[in-house]
Amino acid sequence: MADTTNLQVNLFDGTRQPFHADVNVLIHVFNSASPNEEVGTVFKKGQRFLFKDLPFNDSPVDDLRVTVSAKHYYDAGFFPVTMPKNDTRVLNLMLVPKPYKFVFNRSTWDQLPGARPELFTLLGAGAVNDATAKARYEHLMNQNPSALAALLNITTALADIRLPRDSGTTALGYFKDVIWEAPTAPPNHPETPQQDRFYAHATSELLAKIREGAKQGDFKKEPLAGAVHPGATQSYKQVQFGEANVQFTFLEKATSPPGLIKMEMDIDYFKDPIAHAILEFIPNHFTKGKTNPVMAYALRWIAGKADEDVPEFDPLYVLTS
Repeated sequence: MADTTNLQVNLFDGTRQPFHADVNVLIHVFNSASPNEEVGTVFKKGQRFLFKDLPFNDSPVDDLRVTVSAKHYYDAGFFPVTMPKNDTRVLNLMLVPKPYKFVFNRSTWDQLPGARPELFTLLGAGAVNDATAKARYEHLMNQNPSALAALLNITTALADIRLPRDSGTTALGYFKDVIWEAPTAPPNHPETPQQDRFYAHATSELLAKIREGAKQGDFKKEPLAGAVHPGATQSYKQVQFGEANVQFTFLEKATSPPGLIKMEMDIDYFKDPIAHAILEFIPNHFTKGKTNPVMAYALRWIAGKADEDVPEFDPLYVLTS
């Protein structure tokens, strides 16, 4: 009897809850041996879909590409889906509604001390008092929700990274402040939190810990960091996931408080350039030349669901229609 493999596709919405059972979805499953060779397809309503007895050759061609689409939702997809022999691979995907809106249902300023005390302390740093810190945070939430979503995405990911590995210290714990604005900057100063990044100061110890992590295979040094990130001296990307990894960019020559290094923090969509090319249609839905926090949110959640050893990605907001 020939070997086979099974694929279980589970769909979720922007609130990270099971997808709507009354919406038709179209799922294509492609064999990587041929970009257009389908090994499974379905068009019907549902939240869970099982593709049984797919061919298995015990070779790289067994990797699958999965795409999902539904009316009034942005497409989703994943590649490569590495399949097991004579067993079932579970793939969880998120369909984001269009149009969407951010719902900061658990990330108001008054909720942060209980929900994320480490983040609350970071966001309050540098403010003359709590009222000032609250005002600038709420201004970001009301005037630039995409920037706040990006800030929550990245800091949530930082809180899930342990430095050193297997320690109780989070990567977020090395950060001492967020740069909200330059003293004489206009409102849209490029170093204020943006939809694709934020700037901050971290202890110089962070660089040593990231270098140590790179030796262990947790991070990869990016070549020519200054060409992509002006003023950067070094940049390291997390490599834990296939998608939505955190990038640590160090601006060591910038003027910073004693013992601190200026940082540029962002999330990259894809680690694998092949996946980037194959799934390029997905980010094109969202981007206008910049990383969109909605894309980062969906990809980071999907990537985390594929790894049982990491907590579910929870940036304290959801997406609704």
